[in-house]
Amino acid sequence: APTAKVSIYVPNGYTVSSAVPGTKLGTVTATASAADLGGAVLPLTGELDSIAPTATTAAQAQQCGVTPAQTWDLHLTAAGQTLDIPLFVVATAGPEASLGATKLVVCLPPPDVPVGTPGRATFGAKLLSATFDAAAITNPTASGDYRWTSLWTPYTPGKGVPNPAGSVESQSLRHLPVVLNSATARKKVTTHKTIRVHGKKKKVKVVVTAVGFASAVSENGKAPASAVYTTTARGKKLGAQKGAFVMAGIKTLKLTVTAVVDSDSGSVPTGQTATASDLFYHDLGASGCVASPLFQGLPCIDATIGGMRLTKTLTVRGF
Repeated sequence: APTAKVSIYVPNGYTVSSAVPGTKLGTVTATASAADLGGAVLPLTGELDSIAPTATTAAQAQQCGVTPAQTWDLHLTAAGQTLDIPLFVVATAGPEASLGATKLVVCLPPPDVPVGTPGRATFGAKLLSATFDAAAITNPTASGDYRWTSLWTPYTPGKGVPNPAGSVESQSLRHLPVVLNSATARKKVTTHKTIRVHGKKKKVKVVVTAVGFASAVSENGKAPASAVYTTTARGKKLGAQKGAFVMAGIKTLKLTVTAVVDSDSGSVPTGQTATASDLFYHDLGASGCVASPLFQGLPCIDATIGGMRLTKTLTVRGF
């Protein structure tokens, strides 16, 4: 069933700042299947902007059942067409505040009603995925395990009417802070070798630096669900999480450690070639959900841990 409404609760501890209208907050990539184009999956790209409310967005907010503190806009383009989807920033109150002080709400037009129906989605487009970043949202300063939760309400297929009874909850965890710790240990190694100088053998001293390295990521003080490490220098891979090498005739060497964390379940499809900045995750399944009493028994169908890519540079000096 097409999605009618999504409410994403920003956990307590995060800061959602007031963005000046006209400010670009981030980028957006998305996919949608277009009924009017034979069901083709369209890649959409654009940006997330803070906008001043208009008569149109005010009417959309009222229809969505929210009173926004801010109005953001998913400004997308596809097949030569521009699509603007308002994202409402809403202050929570009452029992909702237990999930966070702020929620992000999107209400989507129905894609599967007859062509010509007022309010029908452009192209008959059914949203499949959307990935965006928002500079107005800041991570908590306190360590902890933060649970994002979201409520997804579908349409009754072919009717253009939301089906609240079909709603489901989904969650995502962030164990903060996420820290990459890396260290090196070096040792002076002195050996001798024999060379020929003007036909005569000569014994010379050779000094090299033996270097060992090790890295580890922690999430709120614990090991992550998954982590893949790569250690490189001068474009050459030296190893993974741990390893050793020898520096000879080199005064200084910069090591780059990269850790891809909680990204073993793949990335959300965006319709574009996958990049390191895509939304990767570790899937916990339904067993990772902690159903919110607020939703009165609606099923919590999946939970994930948000993936990250961390990089650290170390400088090693030779003897």
